[in-house]
Amino acid sequence: GMIGPKGGMGSSGVVYIRWGRTTCPNGADRVYYGRAAGSQWTAKGGTSDHLCLPETPQYKNYYSSVVYLPELYGVEYDLDNGGTSLLRQVYQTEMPCALCSVSTRSKMIMIPARYECPSDWNREYSGYLMSEAEHGNRFGGKS
Repeated sequence: GMIGPKGGMGSSGVVYIRWGRTTCPNGADRVYYGRAAGSQWTAKGGTSDHLCLPETPQYKNYYSSVVYLPELYGVEYDLDNGGTSLLRQVYQTEMPCALCSVSTRSKMIMIPARYECPSDWNREYSGYLMSEAEHGNRFGGKS
C-alpha cells in the first residue's frame, strides 16, 4: 500500500474501523471509506475476519482467467424477519465502512454488550454487534 505520513517524535494515536458508516465521528479523521468484504457465506475457507476494502481499490496485477483463487464478497445485512424497525432500513444492503484515525487517543478497546465506557474513557461510536448466520458454513476459527 501507500506510505502514510511520517509521525513526529512521541506522536500517538489510534486507528479503528467504523462498520456501517462511511464517515468518522467528530474528532476523528477519515483515512478512507469503502465496503466490508469477506468470504462467501457458504465457503469453508477464506478470511476469518471481515475487511474494510477501499471504495477505489488499486490492483498491482489482475488476472481474470485464474481459477481456484480465494475470493472476497461484499458483506450485506441479512436478518431473519428483517430485525427491528431500525435494522429493516439496512436489510439486504451492502455494509459500508470507514477507517478512522484519532491522534488525541493513545488506547482503543471494543467492549461487546456495553454502550457505556469505563470512567476516563471516551466512546467513539456505538452500534449493534453482528455475526455470521448460524446456518452459514463458516467455522470462525483461525487455524
